[in-house]
Amino acid sequence: MNAFWDLLFSPAGLVLYAGFWALKIVAGAWVLSKLVLLLPARMQVWAEDKLVRLRLMKRKVGPLG
Repeated sequence: MNAFWDLLFSPAGLVLYAGFWALKIVAGAWVLSKLVLLLPARMQVWAEDKLVRLRLMKRKVGPLG
């Protein structure tokens, strides 16, 4: 078990740990965006509004700006 903690608290271990969380967040955002696309149109608008308010999704810009 000591070898595990030695690896985790080494510089390489900290980079691996940070990389794991970055990958997990990016994959979660991708899955969330795909799930929203499966919703009916009216529910998509509602879900996107809630996610924008939580700052989990950026507001889509229309063709005029």
